[in-house]
Amino acid sequence: MMPINNFNNTKIKIYSTTRGIKIVDSPIKIQILNLLEGQVSEADIVSKTGKSKSTISVHLKNLIDEGIISFKSHPLDRRSKLFYILADYIGEIYPNKIIYKSPDIESDLDTKEHLYMELFRQSKSMLLVHGLQLEPLEVESGKNIGKKIYESFDFETFDELLELIIEKFEDLGLGHIKVSSKEPLILKNNDCNECDGLQYNMPLCHITKGILAGIFEGYYETNVSVEEVECTSKYDDCCTFIVETVGTNKS
Repeated sequence: MMPINNFNNTKIKIYSTTRGIKIVDSPIKIQILNLLEGQVSEADIVSKTGKSKSTISVHLKNLIDEGIISFKSHPLDRRSKLFYILADYIGEIYPNKIIYKSPDIESDLDTKEHLYMELFRQSKSMLLVHGLQLEPLEVESGKNIGKKIYESFDFETFDELLELIIEKFEDLGLGHIKVSSKEPLILKNNDCNECDGLQYNMPLCHITKGILAGIFEGYYETNVSVEEVECTSKYDDCCTFIVETVGTNKS
């Protein structure tokens, strides 16, 4: 079966700006954006990309005009500028990871829960069929849910929090959580609801990742990194998440 689209092998980034949705498909611009996790000087961008200063300047100006990045004066050198990403990152188009088939509908759709679950699976799959990976939006949606879940928890110790997470995942049909390690915190989710029946050879549980991030950011009161290192979608036995704090305010 031929792919549904004809993109080349360039990874395409999607941003939401005050001027609308912007698509970036230039390899050099994508390379620049990958460097702008913090505030980076033009000299550093030139050095790390290996491109000429004039070439980088043209691309930086274009990204500024598009509303994707901005800059400020360097605090130690007023003649130098620090560039940073201004727009919201929505996701990427993966032309080299195009999916060829949506999942079959195996449920009889005889309950509201079955219907909503199938709508979710088909919607997620249809994006992948078109080469769209909207992980940032899915993670952010999950975070909002996770923060709301955390507000409902009543506990005193970290172990009690973990037990509440296990119970909540069971109650909501999100899967069966097991704590594999506490340092680092590794959670294994068996019978994961989010990627059930989706075998696309890539981690797909972005909403689950966001839910865990929202819960633990509520607990630690700081940013939390959640990485999905195993996923049943890529034929692993279960979905495994490593949770790490990014500068914690709690011990």
